[in-house]
Amino acid sequence: MINYNPVCFFIGMAFLLSGSLSAQNEKYDAVYDKLIKEYTLNSDGSMDYRYTKQLKLQSYRAFHNLYGETFIVYDTVNQKLKINEVFTIMADGKKVITPQNAFNEVLPGFAANAPAYNYLREMVITHTGLERNATINLDYQVHSKKGSFPCMMGNEVLAESEPVKNLEVRVRIPVGSELFYKIFNSNEKPVETQEGNYRVFTWKRSDAPAISAEDGQPAGLSSYPRLIFSSSDTPEDAYAFLLSQPAFSFTLNEEMKNEISKLRNKYIDKFELALNIQEMIVDNIRLYPIPFRAAMFKCRTAEQSWNSAGATTVEKAVLLAAMLKSAGFDAQVAAVVRTAFSDDKIATLNDIEDFTVRVDFKEDGPWYFSVTGLNSVNLKYTLPGRSFIIFGADGKITKEKSEIPRHTIKVIGNFIVSSDPKLTGEVSLYFGGSVYPQAGLSRDKKKMRNALTGNLIKNDSVNLKKNILNNENGFQTYIVQSDKPFKKDTDFYFFQLPVVNTGIEGWYIRTLSEKRETAYEIPALADESYSYTFIIPATLTLFTPEKKKTISNKAGTYSWEVTNEKGKVSVKRSLKFNDLVIPVSVYPDLKILMDYWNNPWYKELVFKQLLTVE
Repeated sequence: MINYNPVCFFIGMAFLLSGSLSAQNEKYDAVYDKLIKEYTLNSDGSMDYRYTKQLKLQSYRAFHNLYGETFIVYDTVNQKLKINEVFTIMADGKKVITPQNAFNEVLPGFAANAPAYNYLREMVITHTGLERNATINLDYQVHSKKGSFPCMMGNEVLAESEPVKNLEVRVRIPVGSELFYKIFNSNEKPVETQEGNYRVFTWKRSDAPAISAEDGQPAGLSSYPRLIFSSSDTPEDAYAFLLSQPAFSFTLNEEMKNEISKLRNKYIDKFELALNIQEMIVDNIRLYPIPFRAAMFKCRTAEQSWNSAGATTVEKAVLLAAMLKSAGFDAQVAAVVRTAFSDDKIATLNDIEDFTVRVDFKEDGPWYFSVTGLNSVNLKYTLPGRSFIIFGADGKITKEKSEIPRHTIKVIGNFIVSSDPKLTGEVSLYFGGSVYPQAGLSRDKKKMRNALTGNLIKNDSVNLKKNILNNENGFQTYIVQSDKPFKKDTDFYFFQLPVVNTGIEGWYIRTLSEKRETAYEIPALADESYSYTFIIPATLTLFTPEKKKTISNKAGTYSWEVTNEKGKVSVKRSLKFNDLVIPVSVYPDLKILMDYWNNPWYKELVFKQLLTVE
C-alpha cells in the first residue's frame, strides 16, 4: 500500500509550479525580482514617491539596449530627488557600487527648444557591472513641496514589460485621512496596516505576467490590472487646481485680436472660420511634447504661448479656445480620459491623456478640434473608449463620452471597356461616420475622390457630377476616364479593383498571426462594400472564375461575387465587422475575414484577350 502525504504533495506541486514559472520567464530579456512603488502624503501636505527595484538581466539586449540606464524626470523648483542607493550584484555575487560619475543630470529631450520648461531635469543613471544574470538594484525617491498637486493621486498599471516576481504598490496617508481607490481587471484587495501616524494600504501581486508585446491590443493597456487612487473623492477639486490658473482667463493681446479680426473678415462661413483658426494654431505654434504630469499640471497663458510661438498640448488648447472665443464661438477646453478608468468618486489629473477644444455649432452640434493636427473628422467619432471632460464657464465641469467609431463606405462603379482597351463611365462614393472627412473637404474639395485608388478620375473639377455633403455623411459621383486602366501580361489584362485607402485598407492589417494571447482591437466598426460593373467588348472575355462566396462568423461578414452575363461583368466585394474589440476566442474568425480581404485573387479581375480570326 502506498502512503499518501498531502503536505509532501503540495510542496512538490509548489516546486513544479515554481520551475514552470521560471522556465516561462527565461524567454524574457529581464525579470523583476522585486518592484515597489510607494506614495506618501505627509502631514504637512507635501508628498513623497519612492521607487525600488531589483531587476535581473537575462540577455545581452537587456543591458545593451533596454535597461543599461535609468531616467528620472523631476521639477527642480517644486521637487527634490534623492538617490538612496544604486548597485549591481553580478552573476558571481560580486557587488558593484555605482560610481559618482554614473549620475548625470540633463535637460529632458522633450523639453528641448522649450525655454519655458528649462527648469525640468532628467537624472540619467548609467548602471555598471552589467552582464547576463546580473541584478540591478535601485532605490530613489522624489519629494514634492506642499501645493505641488491638488491632492495625492496615482494611476498604476499592475504589470510591466517584463515579468515581476514580487510587485507592491504602497500608499501611506496620515491617520484620520481617507484614501479613495479602485482597481480594474482584478479582484485584489489592499492590506491595511498602521505605521506610526500613518495608515498604509498595500497591494501585492506575485508572479505578475509581463505586458504582451503583441500589436493591435486594446489601447491604453486597458485589459491589464490597473489601480487608481486619490486622497480626495471630489474630482472638481482636482480640476479647480487647473482652472484656477491665469491661463483659463483666456486673455488675448492686441496682436492676437488683430489676427482674429483678419480671419473674420476673410471667412464668412462659421465652420470654415473655425477651421482656419485651428490651422493657424496648429501650423504656427510649435508643440512642446512635455507630459502633463512632468509639467506639474501647470499651464501658461494664451499670450505667453503666442509670444513664444510654442506650447504644450494643454497650452495649445487654451490658446485655440481663446482665439475661438474672441471670434465669437462657444468654445471650451476639454480633457480626454479613458472612460473605463474614470471614476466620479476619485479626484485625479493623472488620467488625462490629451486635450482638445470643443465648439458648439448649435444647429450642427458639437465639434472637437485637435490642437496637434488638422483633424478631418470630428474627434468625437475617432477616439474609441474615451470621455471628454469639458471645462465650461465659471468652472462648470461636464462629461461627454465619445462615440464608438463606425464608418460606412459604399462605392459603385459602372464602366464601359473599349477594344483599345480604355475605360469610361462613372463612379459614386458614399462616406459616412468616422471615415467621412467633413473638415477635410472644407480644406480640399477632392478629399473623398483622392481617397479612391486606381487613378480613374482625372484631376479636373468638371468630372464631378453630383455632390451632396451633410454633417454626418457625403455622396459624390464622378465621371471616369482612363486610357490605361489595365496591367497587361501576354494575352491577359489585370484590373485592380479600386478601394478607399482611408477605410479598412488604411488600417494596414496585412498579415495576422495564427495564434494570439491577447484581444485585438480594430480602429472602427467598418461596413464597406464595393460594386463594379463592366461592359466588355467582344475582344475580351472574363478569366476570373464566376463565383459567390459569403463568410459569416462571430467577427463579421465577408462576401465576394463575380458574374458574367453576355459581356456584362459584375463584381461585388464587402466586409463588415460586429465588434470593435475582438476577444481571443473570436480572433480566428477575424483572421479568416482579413485573410480573404487581403487575398490578391479577391482584389482584382483578370480578363483574357481573344484571338482574332482573319
